[in-house]
Amino acid sequence: MENGLNSTLFREELGYYGLNGDGAGLIREKDGVIVARVPWKNGTAVLKCFEDEEFRREIRNYGILRSCGIPTIEVLGQSERSILLEDIDASDTWRLGAEEDFENPEVVRAIAEWYKTLHTNGVEYVRQHGAGMYEEWDSFTRENIEALREKFSLQDSEGLKAITRHFEAVRNRMDAAPRTLTYNDFYYTNMVVRKDHSAAMMFDYNLLGKGNCVNDIRNVTYWFSEENKQEFFSVYGKPDEELVLLDRITSPVITLCSAMNRDIFPEWAEEAVGELAGIPKLIAELKG
Repeated sequence: MENGLNSTLFREELGYYGLNGDGAGLIREKDGVIVARVPWKNGTAVLKCFEDEEFRREIRNYGILRSCGIPTIEVLGQSERSILLEDIDASDTWRLGAEEDFENPEVVRAIAEWYKTLHTNGVEYVRQHGAGMYEEWDSFTRENIEALREKFSLQDSEGLKAITRHFEAVRNRMDAAPRTLTYNDFYYTNMVVRKDHSAAMMFDYNLLGKGNCVNDIRNVTYWFSEENKQEFFSVYGKPDEELVLLDRITSPVITLCSAMNRDIFPEWAEEAVGELAGIPKLIAELKG
């Protein structure tokens, strides 16, 4: 593929929106996705182009969220291969997220409201249209558990032994658990915040899928202090205890399944190995 602003894809998508590329600036380019700031009307917009069909799902995902009444940044236009978005850097109302937002109770409450809307409004969409959507729990299989034993020399892991013994019971509870839309990619670099801190929302929806809402909540609250976790739950509400148990049982396995795809064992997976030891007790609680 040609690079960035000189690529055929980018030039053709500029033409689709009636733009010639004068004044365009590359923001980033990775995995065939080109993101650039372009002149638009009396200001600027952000044009995101997708070379690969797989990543074009993000275009559809903006439409899914809007159809469910879930706030997104403004979509100015779209084609089959690109989406034109408002430029948050030029907004009078919004700004991009910052790491210090994790320490701000107002922002924490605001992002809790967005996730509450996502998980509440997403239930019906998944019920009607969820077949085939990406789900983290899809990797929780007997085959993958056996592969983990071999890949990471975990043959003696009591946690994996317990999962193997009780796999059918755990999997049945997983299959019966409610599903909703899940964001799956929380970090401040994917967040926008109103400048008065009254609202916040996520953007970049490449990993939007379906699943147990607790997976999403864990990904968000991991970054918060204990005090700000309480701020989050004061708005979101407390999740169902069985869903929490299922997440605690499955999340180390899901994390290690992701690590299997790496040539070098990643640091972020080390905690998951330690969490395997607690799984026998968690399964006993689930079955009890």
